[in-house]
Order: sequence, then C-alpha cells, then structure tokens
Amino acid sequence: MKDEIVMAVLREMTPLLSQEQLDTLKEVIRAQLSGYEVQKRETSLMRTDQNGMNYLQVFLESFRHNGKSEGTIEQYRFHLSRMLSYVGKNVQEIEDDDLIDYMHKYKQIRKVSGRYLNSMRLVFNSFFRWLQRRKIIMRNPVDGLEPIKYRQMVRKPLSPEEMEKIRCACRDERELAIVEFLYSSAVRVSEMIQLNRDDIKWDSHDVIVLAKGNKERIVYLNARARIHLKRYLDSRTDSNPAVFVSHKSPHERLTRSGVEYILRELGKAAGVKNVYPHRFRHTSASDLLRLGMPIEQVQEVLGHVKIETTRIYSTVTIEQVRASHRKYMAA
Repeated sequence: MKDEIVMAVLREMTPLLSQEQLDTLKEVIRAQLSGYEVQKRETSLMRTDQNGMNYLQVFLESFRHNGKSEGTIEQYRFHLSRMLSYVGKNVQEIEDDDLIDYMHKYKQIRKVSGRYLNSMRLVFNSFFRWLQRRKIIMRNPVDGLEPIKYRQMVRKPLSPEEMEKIRCACRDERELAIVEFLYSSAVRVSEMIQLNRDDIKWDSHDVIVLAKGNKERIVYLNARARIHLKRYLDSRTDSNPAVFVSHKSPHERLTRSGVEYILRELGKAAGVKNVYPHRFRHTSASDLLRLGMPIEQVQEVLGHVKIETTRIYSTVTIEQVRASHRKYMAA
C-alpha cells in the first residue's frame, strides 16, 4: 500500500520535477511512511491497473526492430512514460482532454516552445496510431489535438568568413579534420562518431555512413577534407578502428558530447557564435543549393527521406534576387 501511495505522488509530480528530483522525493516519502501502518479505504471508484507501460515496452521494441536509433527510442520513452504516468489511465481510457491537460501543464512548468510541444504531439500520435492499428484502442485521442503552430526558423549557415576563422582557430590536425569532414560530407554528428577507418574509400573520395533507420549512405570528401583527414589518421599511433578518437589514452571513440565540446571551444577561440555540429550540415546544404546543385541531389547527400525537409535549406539572399533581377530585366 505504501508503494502505491509513493507511485501516486510521483505520478502527479512527474511533469514538475526532474528525474533526479523524483528519485529524491521517492526516498523522502518512503522514509516518512516507514513508521506508519497504511490501509486503503474500500471504494467503488477504484482505478484498474494502468497498462500503458506494458504497451510502451512493446512499442519501443518494435521501433528498435525497425532500425530506429537508440537516441530516438530514448526520446520516445521519455515523453511517453511521463505522459502515461501523469494521466494514470489504461490506454483504452485516455482521451484528448487528458493529453491537452498534460501538454498545457508541461508547457506551463517547463516553458517549452511550440515546436517542442508539437514534437511531443507527434510522439503521442505515433504511439496511439500503433495501438489503433493493433485494435488495442478504437480511437486515437491525438486526432482531437490540433497541430501546434510555430514559426519555422532556419538557422543561419556559417559564412565563408566564419568558416575561415574556425579553420584558423584549429590547433591540430584532428580539429581541422573534424571541421572539414563535417562541412564536406554534411553528415549528422551521430553518423560521424560511428565511422571506422574502413568506411573511408580513398580511391573514390567517398565514405559510407550508417544513417537513420540503419540505412547506408555514401557521402563525399572534397580536397580539404581528404588532406586533413589523411594527415590526422597517419599521425595516430593507436589501434582504435574509429575515425575520430580522444587524444588521451586509451584513445576511445569520440562521443557526441566530445565533438560538441571541441566545436564549442573552437567557436570561442574564433570569435564565432553558435558553432555546433549540425550547423556545418546546414552550411554545406545551403552552399550546395546556392552553387546550383539540384535539390534532389542535395536530398541524397543529406539522406533526407522527404524533399520538403531539404527545402528548408533553400534560402534566397537579397544579393541573389538583385543579381537575378538585373539578369532577367536587363532589357
């Protein structure tokens, strides 16, 4: 009975506290109840055991079977487990009002953006649509939620001057190799940290990366990337098959946070704000489109399933409009 009380309190506090705070709260409640005998009063309004967590485990296993990345799986687990704990109902009983209430309180407490909330809505929709396809629920409660509107912001790519400042700030061949590889290949950082030496095809100047959904994709190396990557790999004395490793022994494979830290420090040294891995991907895509590569080919380079995702990089500058106007209105 005490455990039921503890879980009920934690369920109510889930949207308000971090996991660390929840763990602390659980220990405090258990300590306070340790000296008491607790019995539940009989009532005809007893709630049946929640079944959502069981379905969630099966849902996430199906995600893993379909090749979703561990990062994506953990993101879904985070949002869905919190929602199910807060609502506290069997999945067959969850209604759109329950989700609206949860998202309203989540936004109120966490101060998240409309974009973030809409991502949550899509996570919920994926889960309930999966339940609906398996005849576990008759109606998807997310159907009652309107898409959350938000301003689509395209992050500004690095300018040629900023790229050169970052290159000049690099202290060794590893940093130069990271910068040039990210720009030339336009890979995601999750794809880059998985790379092994054998994935590089020096003769054809390309690299095989493992993309989302465990799909292989070929990306390409320009002259700068080839030179600095070769110099970096030739300078290493370790036997780690990973392309990018830490400087300190035992020279372990670089992690996402490790790459982010290196680029963040480079940005500070170069005097360039907001230097992070995905910005190089934005810059590469924007430059390829600006220089005339067909958008369908840029889509292949980036590994986008939908061309609409690639279109967000197709920014048009005032200078391009002015030049085109002069060209076509010359008469």
